[in-house]
Amino acid sequence: MDKSNVKLKDGGSGALAYSEAISVYLSFVVDKLIDYNSTICTWHVNNQQIAHTFGRQALPMTWDFAEANPFCSSSGSFDSMLSSFLKCFDNFPQHNIVAGIAKQKNAQEDNGLRNVLVSTDPPYYNNIDYSDISDYFYIWLRKNLQDIYPELYSTLLTPKADELIAMPFRFDEDTEKAKNYFEQGMLKTCKHIFDYSSDDFPVSIYYAYKQSDVDEDEDNNQQIASSGWETMLHAIIEAGFTITGTWPVRTEKSGRLRANGANALASSIVLVCRKRSKDALVCTRRNFINELKRELRPALKNLQSSNIAPVDLAQSAIGPGIGVFSKYARVLEADGSPMTVRSALQIINQELDLYFNDQDGDLDAESRFCVDLYSQNAFNEIPFGDANTLATAKNTSVATMASHGTLYAQKGKVHLIERHDLSTKIDEHEGNIWLLCQQLTYKMEKEGIEGCATAIANMYGSNAERAKDLAYRLYTIAERKKWAQEAYAYNALVVAWPEIQSRAAELKAIVPQQLTLEDFMNNNN
Repeated sequence: MDKSNVKLKDGGSGALAYSEAISVYLSFVVDKLIDYNSTICTWHVNNQQIAHTFGRQALPMTWDFAEANPFCSSSGSFDSMLSSFLKCFDNFPQHNIVAGIAKQKNAQEDNGLRNVLVSTDPPYYNNIDYSDISDYFYIWLRKNLQDIYPELYSTLLTPKADELIAMPFRFDEDTEKAKNYFEQGMLKTCKHIFDYSSDDFPVSIYYAYKQSDVDEDEDNNQQIASSGWETMLHAIIEAGFTITGTWPVRTEKSGRLRANGANALASSIVLVCRKRSKDALVCTRRNFINELKRELRPALKNLQSSNIAPVDLAQSAIGPGIGVFSKYARVLEADGSPMTVRSALQIINQELDLYFNDQDGDLDAESRFCVDLYSQNAFNEIPFGDANTLATAKNTSVATMASHGTLYAQKGKVHLIERHDLSTKIDEHEGNIWLLCQQLTYKMEKEGIEGCATAIANMYGSNAERAKDLAYRLYTIAERKKWAQEAYAYNALVVAWPEIQSRAAELKAIVPQQLTLEDFMNNNN
């Protein structure tokens, strides 16, 4: 049979299919080209090049734009796009290539799969309007590939009615309807995944959702939860899965536009799920909280020692916590009703707060005062009497802290001194962890890794580590208070900490240490 005229979509391998394959690849290049040639493109200052249209999962407003020359060889050109595309081919394996199979199916329907390994990255609730964003590229792909794949490009724009996202504007701005639509659709999907998946292998689900909601209980206490995580976890648990592990995985490029100057998540959480035993027990609220305390704190300590970014810590903590919740058939409230996933998330967040609050007990008295004052009022003024009452409770005094340079106290007013007004000289033996944390945070802002490394290179003891741990706590406070720039500063310090330590060790090895007479005598005995 002559296959020279068989089309690519029909499995052809002759001249016609070959030419269509080239058309497909060139269409991808064109799509990449239009990403760098719109009036939304800005100038990437750090890289000195055109920043593409979709630096984030939306079409942003820009006041000015950078214009590329598509006919040259620099960024934004056809030649540049083609070159980067060809690198993919250069890195393809040359031997033992196995052809993959891709099928477009509705995840909310049973597609006949059974006993397979499932790994999925589901929609992130209301974070991304996938189909509307896809139209930016779809219209160009349709123009170029409609004759090659007529079924794929039969509609003018991408389908939207069945898209599984919780966008209120698709439900007449009714947030509750959008939430219910997402939850019901995700539950259907997870039930099908339960049927598809093999008992021998875990199901892995990637999820990254930062937004949180604040509820108030009967005593007007704030309860932190997350609708995005709530609906996702409810679907997984109701489908019959238990979460047996969570892995924070660094999935985001640190220099991407979305991360510059923002508290963007750097990690996705991989939820490791297995089918829950049919003999799973029922648990009371009290027993759940007791077990949560035992399991969550070591997990948090491990995450913190692994230097996971503060911006990722809250969602990373959900994993070990919900793992305790999901292994039971039900967790019963005091009145006998089943505990909801939302209530479980609120309890997990309470334990996260308690974990950081307990760390305050290891701080010096002045630092405990500063953390409390920061939590209540940031760097704003309060009356002297209020400050003095708080200082007495912390076993310190306003006058002492003012003399140490951490507080402004004059004319009956007191406030914390902001980072840029503190002394830039860091005492190697500094015992005020608040002061040290603020100085290092400022050095990170102004001098980067080198400045921080130089500051801690000859520092003895664990004070530098304690200052980094305090940055976690201050990030949590700033994030809850929606002090975006404050949160970003502390997050930046923690994220860079491994590099700071590494550079500090190099500096310490380079600079010869002066021996005291006692050291000299000890070394020669």
